[in-house]
Amino acid sequence: MTRTIGAWALAGLCACGRGHVDHVAGPEPAEAAAAVPVASASAPLPATPATTNGAAPIAWQGTYKSVASTLYVPPELKVTWKPSETSAGIGEGTISLRVDPGDGRVRGELDGPLGPAELTGLAADGRLTATIARKDPRDHGFAGTMVGTLGADRGEGTMNVSLSQGGAIRSASFVLSARAAPGAPR
Repeated sequence: MTRTIGAWALAGLCACGRGHVDHVAGPEPAEAAAAVPVASASAPLPATPATTNGAAPIAWQGTYKSVASTLYVPPELKVTWKPSETSAGIGEGTISLRVDPGDGRVRGELDGPLGPAELTGLAADGRLTATIARKDPRDHGFAGTMVGTLGADRGEGTMNVSLSQGGAIRSASFVLSARAAPGAPR
């Protein structure tokens, strides 16, 4: 296999969202848990998609902080690929998204060092999952996945992305706050 592994394959390996973290090198589990806030037991997550009185999609705004990350490939796979490193994609940026209360579909945008990118996904049962795709695929920027939680007025989670040609890998933690959608009753 002499071909470069594509970004989507890397993003799937980095962040399949199935609870396996042993394949991503980074902070020790205790440090990682401290770095990404977790919903508290005193604030239960809703059992249905987040809504604004069922009238209009709910708007969320937030920030993220991305850091360099790595991908661990077990030696028995005999993969000789190594990503090229760059300082691109490290830093703080913004996220905005809307959740349709009828079906839980998520649409949004990501700006800053990982952007400009579009978010498309689903919010249901207090969980948020989305893909991160380039607004202009020709820029060969960062793409990947987002996984998190949404409470009544706060959301949080992680993003795992890589350059479209299988280059640098980034992990980011994000925090969102709910904002009433324009025209939505309060």
